Amino acid sequence: MPAQIAADALSDMIVARSDYQQDLAAIEAAVSEVFLTGTASSELTDEQVTRLLRFADIMSHSTQPAHRETAYTIIALLREYEELVGLSDHVSTRAAAVATAVLIELGNFPGLRTLSNATESTYALPVSRGILRAAKEVMQATKHGTATLTDTQFQIAEKMRGEDFFSFSGPTSLGKSFILKDAIYDIVRRSDLDQHCIVVLVPTKALIGQTAADLRELLKDVPEVNVATFPTLPLFLRRTYPRTVFVLTPERLLRYLSNAVRDIDYLIVDEAQKVISKKDARSSIYYHAIVETTRRFATKLIFASPSIENPELFLELFGKATNGALAVRERTVAQQRYFVDLVDRAQYFLSAASGGEGKLQAVPDARTPIQLVTSLSGERKSIVYINSSAKSAEFALELAKTLPKATDPTIAELIKFVKEHIHKDYFLVKTLEHGVAFHHGKMPQEVREKVEASFSDPTSKLQYVVCTSTLLEGVNLPAKNIFVLNDTHGPAGFGKIDFENLAGRAGRLTYDFSGNVICVRHESNGWSETRRELIPRGEPIIAESFLVNPGNKRKDFTDIGYVLRGEPIPSNPSNDAKRTVEQYTSILMLHVLGKQQTPLRALFLEKVKDGAKLLDRAVTSFTGSEEVLRRAPGIQPKYQNAVWDDLTEGRAGALVPADTVDLDYSLFEQVLIRLGALYNWIVEESGGNDDRLVPATEPGYSARLRYWAMLMSYWVKGDPLVLVLSRTIAYHAEQGTITYRDWTRDPSLVVERFNARDPKHINLIIEKTMRDLETGLRFKIISYLENYYDLAVQAMGADGAGINVAKLVEYGSSDPRVINLQEVGFSRAVALDLTSKYASHLTFTSGGELEAVDVDALLALADVADETREELENILRKAPVASGETV
Repeated sequence: MPAQIAADALSDMIVARSDYQQDLAAIEAAVSEVFLTGTASSELTDEQVTRLLRFADIMSHSTQPAHRETAYTIIALLREYEELVGLSDHVSTRAAAVATAVLIELGNFPGLRTLSNATESTYALPVSRGILRAAKEVMQATKHGTATLTDTQFQIAEKMRGEDFFSFSGPTSLGKSFILKDAIYDIVRRSDLDQHCIVVLVPTKALIGQTAADLRELLKDVPEVNVATFPTLPLFLRRTYPRTVFVLTPERLLRYLSNAVRDIDYLIVDEAQKVISKKDARSSIYYHAIVETTRRFATKLIFASPSIENPELFLELFGKATNGALAVRERTVAQQRYFVDLVDRAQYFLSAASGGEGKLQAVPDARTPIQLVTSLSGERKSIVYINSSAKSAEFALELAKTLPKATDPTIAELIKFVKEHIHKDYFLVKTLEHGVAFHHGKMPQEVREKVEASFSDPTSKLQYVVCTSTLLEGVNLPAKNIFVLNDTHGPAGFGKIDFENLAGRAGRLTYDFSGNVICVRHESNGWSETRRELIPRGEPIIAESFLVNPGNKRKDFTDIGYVLRGEPIPSNPSNDAKRTVEQYTSILMLHVLGKQQTPLRALFLEKVKDGAKLLDRAVTSFTGSEEVLRRAPGIQPKYQNAVWDDLTEGRAGALVPADTVDLDYSLFEQVLIRLGALYNWIVEESGGNDDRLVPATEPGYSARLRYWAMLMSYWVKGDPLVLVLSRTIAYHAEQGTITYRDWTRDPSLVVERFNARDPKHINLIIEKTMRDLETGLRFKIISYLENYYDLAVQAMGADGAGINVAKLVEYGSSDPRVINLQEVGFSRAVALDLTSKYASHLTFTSGGELEAVDVDALLALADVADETREELENILRKAPVASGETV
């Protein structure tokens, strides 16, 4: 302890020294200048390097996070300087030795692996450092035993094990997911999880696949547990695995709670900032899903969030003790941050030490973003952030045109997959040929995952990925360089958390000591002075929720009051903001109906003068099903009331009767007409936004419903995506026109004669159809289908409720075998492949439930497609049965 106190004092003295400040400024400037211009106007002397090494060594012994982080930053800068400029042999050997000693002291084992991969020099370390390393490698080993936690990760893991309710925050590069996965590995090996489960809550469907794949790989040596991604637990999984890890979105968690087969022992909320996001209409559904889980079960809660000063907020939000909260600041990867202004021809570096801005004398050589990206990336992998799926494809195409063909078997396989599963003329095929991909949330999950895997492979020649805000949702796609071409997330500007989450992808553990974040102004209205304040690494932000210590703030509660009165919300809020208020209104009503004492209920009564009367009137007038409202607070109670009254009073029946044979276009058109009238789509789902179900633009309401009916009929029929897309293209050819939005030409919709030979027209249809399948059909329309069916079951019983069309839309098939295979864990494409070609190797019950799979026989077949083979091995390879037996 005295040594640590001395190190703290010495570190404080170092920070105040002018030579330290000058040396650190010199190396930051030199690294920045060489990176941005290719040359340095002045080089570091051996004396400066030696001093910096001594400073880093001393500061690594400090107990203060700021000192320890600075020690790592110095080492990272020196490694970057050596790569870009070079060091003398003597200094290089000393730098490697001191870097090793510093990383041992910091417990940064990923950095040690990176150093050992990059350094060939031999050097001697003090015996004490060798002992310290050995001790940490034993004490801080992961539960899986294949890696070592950093000091900070170990601190978090140890505190987490002693708390039932835990919330921690840290930089994106901290490795939060790594910590959570190690905790999950520890939990699932315990027998007390038998017939119970863990739920990992993720923001979007886009993140489900990656998280599940990572967990399956992690848990492959734990035969008792499976990883499930749908809110059901079919017969095969119940019989085969006593323990379950669910990876669910909030909506899917609510579905699971309606028929929970196993108690939820742990709820792990990654990207917890989504629970309190003011820009995301789904934040209220997040909140509701967590409240409902803790209402039903004695669930332990774990929250992980980025760069938040007060992670205890998430525990307060759900009425839990705050002693299990921890905010950390140490990073395992350093960053250099730059601002390149291609409009006013200037470039800057943002100091990690001082937070100040340094302007380079040289102006950028590049004239365009593409020239900048290619000139600064070199041979290193880069991500380009752009705020539009359409623009991501356009930029990727333009970037690809400047690059030579990439000869790579991995890329060749990916191109083949895209042609077979999407379309031979999809722009992704053209960009991949040159080592470029684009990536956004509306692409099929299988394609996104294969792009991510190829890009993450250091041997792959896929060098660039042009990405949208899926990176902000927690997709694990790090790279050496991140180019940020836009300063917005959706229609709104970046918040600090959003920007830090994006910037945190720069730098790859075990490959890089540091990453580069390059913010690029290439349009006159981009990166205003206010937005530029986001770029320097700042202090963690104070997170806020109107449900925790709101002080005198009343607006959120008075807005709920307006909804309860049936009056418009003042100030004309956006569609998302309006929907958020409406959803919190439904949630508040549920808290009253369920006699739950929650912060939402208590604060509403405190802040709204006539709140008690408003609530009493709303609850009294609610005639629908409380149970169904709990599953779907996103659908206003007044519409649920109307449907319930029609069903219970005999004015309506099943949406699709159980004896219906032909699930065709005309049937779905009638279904959608009926739903649109019952739930008032002309108001609730109409507007200028192209993402609405029935935008108030051409084509009109009836034409839009016919389009959705066509898409439903293709999807439910079980057509593979490639066939759905080709039929949709044929539909547009029959219509004779294509309608789309091009903001560069006209703010209104563009209508053109459809040309089946025009790659642009083909790709507009591909992108729109994939978006409509994911967002329109399988997110919005399905919510109305589910709500009607759930109300019908409550009112008339399961036998009278008819066919559950929502289930057919969710799984893209009316074949119960295909549906059940997806519930087991197979993708839709593989489930269709297995049932159409290899049904003789599968055994199902009379109701279509999977009973057994002859895995060995299937894998022995030569004609089994690679993706089918991969999923069979991934999902069934560890099922606890003897070799050669069926499972």
